[in-house]
Amino acid sequence: MPGQRQPLHLQGVRRRLDDGERPSRRVEWSFVVTATWSTVERVDAIGREDFYGEFVAQGKPVVIRNLTTDWRALDWTPEYFRRGGHTTKLGVKMGNVADGRREYVALSDYLESLAKHETQVAEGTVTERPGYLHDVPLFGHFPDLKADVDPFPLHLLPEWYRPNWPDYTQHFMGPTGSITPLHFDTLLTNNLFFHLAGRKQFILIPAEQRELCYTHGWRWASFDPTAPDYDAFPRAAETTPVTVVLEPGEILYMPPGTLHHVTNLSLTMSFNIDWHTAESARRGMGSVFHGAPVQNGYYNLISYLGLGLGVPAKYAFPFYKSYLTYVS
Repeated sequence: MPGQRQPLHLQGVRRRLDDGERPSRRVEWSFVVTATWSTVERVDAIGREDFYGEFVAQGKPVVIRNLTTDWRALDWTPEYFRRGGHTTKLGVKMGNVADGRREYVALSDYLESLAKHETQVAEGTVTERPGYLHDVPLFGHFPDLKADVDPFPLHLLPEWYRPNWPDYTQHFMGPTGSITPLHFDTLLTNNLFFHLAGRKQFILIPAEQRELCYTHGWRWASFDPTAPDYDAFPRAAETTPVTVVLEPGEILYMPPGTLHHVTNLSLTMSFNIDWHTAESARRGMGSVFHGAPVQNGYYNLISYLGLGLGVPAKYAFPFYKSYLTYVS
């Protein structure tokens, strides 16, 4: 309406709100547009317009089903990778994921340790849990695996990412009991999380409740929603966590800044894509004035040059690529 500040605009998304109608939002964390939500909807095979209009533009998470039913990746197991002869050394996070300590292990050896651990889980004889293959660009190491995720639902991504979408993926493979403590994605990107094998539990907390979670080191939270200590963290009692368990073939969308605690309920395999719109990239650049590492501003600037100013991804990606192994 003339004379009024317009709501969040996402490039290429047709707003379907009548004049004067606005989604209910509180914008307390000024560089993230957030919504308060108390449930996570599950939908079937959503189209682009509905996905962006009902969830991305509204800042609401959603679980999407039936878009990956033909993927061979749903058959991935440790044995599947062993048959493929994948022996490259990859960075495995050891101990607390938040510490970022990596050891480089041959994938074949890591898979053997996973299989041994899962046998011990079944027998009740676990002595030590293997590390967590976490945030690894697996398609970059093993391009042949890209055929296992065809057809890919490109309509969920902005056009800028589509020609080379595998370049932006990060993979996760870990044993039963692996945990990623409560955190949000460092660049304040949108997150599409594609779950392939096993069962994985997410506890989600809206971005606007960040301060209630006692964050430190920019994106990690001291509060543990799986073992809440309200004596130590009294304000955390005001949070509204929502638990989501992902099954193979499901896709979880998380809006920018969503805090999430993740637990492997079994051996799991999955991958995600962190992606921006022009608006979220612009806001992400501003996060450096609110405690984000300066390096975050660099990566968000690269994204904005593409999404906001039209620099082709083939020119921007070489400057962005190091983000895929960036520890913040």
